[in-house]
Amino acid sequence: MRYKILFPIFFLLLSVNLCAQQTDKKMIRVADTLTAQEKSNANRIILRSELDSLIKLYNDSIPAKIQEPVKKTSLGIPLYFIISAIAVLLIIAFLLYLLFSNQRKFNDEVAGLNKQLQYLEFITASANGASPSTTKGKNKTTAQGLETKISELNLHVDKLKQENQGLEQLLKEYNGIKQDYDAISRKIAGGYKVKSYPGYDKTKSETETLQKLLETEKALAAYAYENFFKPVIAIADTNKNNPAGMSKEENDKMVELLISLSLFYIEYLYLRIHDLSFGGTMGDRIRGIADGATVDPALLKKLNKEHGSRALVLRMVLDKAGIHQLSYPVFDETSLNNP
Repeated sequence: MRYKILFPIFFLLLSVNLCAQQTDKKMIRVADTLTAQEKSNANRIILRSELDSLIKLYNDSIPAKIQEPVKKTSLGIPLYFIISAIAVLLIIAFLLYLLFSNQRKFNDEVAGLNKQLQYLEFITASANGASPSTTKGKNKTTAQGLETKISELNLHVDKLKQENQGLEQLLKEYNGIKQDYDAISRKIAGGYKVKSYPGYDKTKSETETLQKLLETEKALAAYAYENFFKPVIAIADTNKNNPAGMSKEENDKMVELLISLSLFYIEYLYLRIHDLSFGGTMGDRIRGIADGATVDPALLKKLNKEHGSRALVLRMVLDKAGIHQLSYPVFDETSLNNP
């Protein structure tokens, strides 16, 4: 506030001084130092340092202008427009590439046709007895060499035709084998309970499943032959020269073996006939037989004599026939031997 008052006084004094100087026809001057005479003189003279101090005080009293930051002007182009432009450029580049590649292929084909035309002209001239000259290459091919080359090409073509016929024949045979295999697979699937066989795994292929099924069939046949049919043949061979002289023990044993063999294949039918339910421990018993073991007694149920069952009917028939122990004591998961 005091500076604001000081400046008007300063300019008033300055104007008075100017008026006085004008009256005296003297100019105002600014000096760094004053002499004693100048100090005593009535003319008013201000020191340069005082003037600089007053100017500095005045400049400091003026508030500084805040310089606003320069804002960057954005173009305001959307991102999708840039992406679309890039995609269009890529498509144009791809089309140009296709155009140049097709042009190059066309040029190659034209060059090949020109070579073929030159070759035909050469053959024609050779047939007419003329000796045409070619501009490309230093060596000239004779008509005899061309005929040899053509014959070699014909032989190669005939060889390729024969190989193609052989491949077509192999393809026909393969298709026939594939059709036969599919037909056999359908028949096996219709005649066997594939999912009930030991070792069935739905994650395995159809070929592996059929192989496992045939392995089980072979194991069951081998078990029936070794345990039932082979002893029957041995008893028959022993008494074939004197059948009437067969002992009662051998007679009973043969009957028991035949019945056991019958019951074994009756149970095996549970793997073949769709009307028969397959469950319980039957699959475990068959799996044990397929692995080369015998029947596990822990997998057999006791004969139900109170409420009755199909096994009880067979047991009563066997009792009337005097057969008490069987080599294969199971049917419908029930022990037919006396407990």
